[in-house]
Amino acid sequence: MIRVVIIDDDKPSVDVLAGALKGFPQVEVVAVACNSTDGEAAVLAHKPQLLFLDIELPNANGMDFLAGMRQKLTWQMRVVFYTSYERYLLQALRMQAFDFLLKPVDRKELERLLERYGEEAKAVPAALAGMPGGSEKLLSVTTIINERIVLRSRNIGYFRYNSGRKLWEVVLANSRRVVLKHNTTAEVILAYGPEFVQIHKTFIINISYLNLIQGNQCLMLHPFENVDELKISKLYRKKLLECFYDL
Repeated sequence: MIRVVIIDDDKPSVDVLAGALKGFPQVEVVAVACNSTDGEAAVLAHKPQLLFLDIELPNANGMDFLAGMRQKLTWQMRVVFYTSYERYLLQALRMQAFDFLLKPVDRKELERLLERYGEEAKAVPAALAGMPGGSEKLLSVTTIINERIVLRSRNIGYFRYNSGRKLWEVVLANSRRVVLKHNTTAEVILAYGPEFVQIHKTFIINISYLNLIQGNQCLMLHPFENVDELKISKLYRKKLLECFYDL
């Protein structure tokens, strides 16, 4: 069974979606919540495989809610943004949502979504099924004290070059900074994966967190929304734009 939680404050929309999901025998709606507080409790209690999440909630933005929840997940959960507004589509894709549905739900679209979820679930190795992020790649880095640690790419906001110490450091979602060993170069960091994009000789960002390019600055999603040091140099601007608009 595919366990589903719905978070939406619009009861008629919830009734339509829940009713449509009842037509699929492999799906079980285990909880419904109308705000982010109850939604978080429902997600943590029921550990759904699929979360249908409205974006405009009464006490939070669904995008911010998801960014905060991702740090608390200990299992694989896919998120489907379910909203009345098409304007959120691009941002949803940047948040690595599994899918994006417009209200009222179209049964054929829902059927295709569930088929795609089933195909993906079969492709995830059993050993990874219980891990946060599912088949997400793990990164092994070496710190300045020669300690090897394993990081998840989704927990990395950006890399910053400390010109004074001549060392790269990684800035994590929990605000922790890890200083990397001396021979770590920008080329080494960029080789970690395509999600890491250089924007300046001193900054490499995780483009999954990039919300907006404003002038020569990168504005990031939660929990990096207050970071104001991520400047873009002319040398890297074209490549950054190409990667950003390919998301």
